[in-house]
Amino acid sequence: MIQKIKKQRQHIVNDSNYLRVGSKHQGEYMAKVNIVYIEACASYSWIYLKGGARILSCKTIGFYEELFSEDNFSRIHRSYLINLSYLKCYEPHYRLVHLKGEIVLPVSHRKNRLISKMVSSGELNTPFQMAV
Repeated sequence: MIQKIKKQRQHIVNDSNYLRVGSKHQGEYMAKVNIVYIEACASYSWIYLKGGARILSCKTIGFYEELFSEDNFSRIHRSYLINLSYLKCYEPHYRLVHLKGEIVLPVSHRKNRLISKMVSSGELNTPFQMAV
């Protein structure tokens, strides 16, 4: 039984669809698709999940930005990294991003231009509404 659990964990560790948060012995595995957004808090990060739960990580948001660089995540602010698959609505005039689950996050001035370019060129592969 113990060997089977170790094999399953080893399989999860090597899988690029999962993220391990926590220490070596008490960490949690979570699917990357369940992460809605990540919020910076000094040198820590809060990871907000699909069901409304949040987990504190000792890694910085920059670490997660590099880790998720090839996934469907985008840094919209100094303090926020979002999963673009949860993007519901974008308001460029007010620089606000609406995510599924009634979550509203600010967008920085520089990232506002970048996201506007992504939207106008059609780079985002997610169905969302552009607020006018």
